Amino acid sequence: MGGRREFSRSQKVAMLKRAMDERGCIRCEGCGLNVSGKVVEFDHIIPEALILDKTRELSIEDGRVLGRDCCHRAPGAKTARDLAAIAEAKRREARHPASGRWFRAGSRSPHPR
Repeated sequence: MGGRREFSRSQKVAMLKRAMDERGCIRCEGCGLNVSGKVVEFDHIIPEALILDKTRELSIEDGRVLGRDCCHRAPGAKTARDLAAIAEAKRREARHPASGRWFRAGSRSPHPR
């Protein structure tokens, strides 16, 4: 499994431009709060830990600008929900590990004949 993919500088600039309103204020793409002059984070819409195919390049559609304190790291916000989803996926995988014999590429049935 590959490492965590990050947005490039030019992608971050494009995401900031997308989040900017007509007056030039940067708006949190989660709640719409004016986050100009505040700390923002470039969030992966689908948590990076849940992406299996890391060979595909990231695009700006894969991310959004979130205010750190309003939508990204606040209690019960995006990061907390992502961590819970990642933990659940790991628990499921531990209970039901994919076996090469049952999940072969091109196989139509999980049951051997």
